[in-house]
Amino acid sequence: MKRLFNIEWNKMFYNKGTRIFIILYFVMIILMGITLPNFKPTMNGVEIDFIKLGALDFPAIWHNITWLIGFGKFFLAIIIINNITNEYSFGTFKQNTIDGLTKSEFFGSKILMNLIITLFSTLIVAIIVVALGAIFSEKFEFMKGIEFIGGYFVEIFAYTVFAAFLSFLLKKSAFAILSLIVLNIGESIFKVIEFLVRFGKNPPKDENSFTLFTNYLPLNSNSKIIDYPSLDLQQAFLGGKLFSPDHIKWEYLAMNVFYIILFLGLSLFIIKKRDL
Repeated sequence: MKRLFNIEWNKMFYNKGTRIFIILYFVMIILMGITLPNFKPTMNGVEIDFIKLGALDFPAIWHNITWLIGFGKFFLAIIIINNITNEYSFGTFKQNTIDGLTKSEFFGSKILMNLIITLFSTLIVAIIVVALGAIFSEKFEFMKGIEFIGGYFVEIFAYTVFAAFLSFLLKKSAFAILSLIVLNIGESIFKVIEFLVRFGKNPPKDENSFTLFTNYLPLNSNSKIIDYPSLDLQQAFLGGKLFSPDHIKWEYLAMNVFYIILFLGLSLFIIKKRDL
């Protein structure tokens, strides 16, 4: 494993472009976290203070920060796609196999680096949450809601695995990135179509009373692990907190674990069956 890590480390971090993108990604997620306390939009002349509304109180802070920083996963996917497709574009994959690296080892080195980047991203998010919670939360109960950091890890790793699958399949960064965008849009369209076909002009008032089957598609289910933050408008109108405690969606987390196994298996199959 150390040998595979060293090989991938040399490829990624001695490549100036990849190194810059990785640094920018981690700077971006740090800035997304630390700017939230200072973000106070104004609506109809009224300043909205997210701190007073409970956005940074435990346990809601785990939900809010992991949901917000989760939007950065597309940027991370681009890094993963470029890293893998460059192997085909510059012929390094073929050269590595000639030098004795097996196809399974090549695949393992890519997934290992995905895993390490995801773990590091998860660690940074956890540090941001604990730091902001220690400063702004009324009670420092950081263990409450900590399940969201596990959900964040699965969400990011599953997304990078899917991005890697597209990279192995298409071998061109432009095609893989475009496919990721199109599939995101396509799954959203399918979701709307299913909703209209099933409910028409009379949608249920309670969104928790029904389940859309299209929510279990790879990208839709990925974004549903950590859903939109829960808001309690009635409590806010009464002078309480707007953000209320919630839980990750375990059924979607389980679905993403399945997709991780599926796309890892398909990626390895493609690499082993395809000619150099």
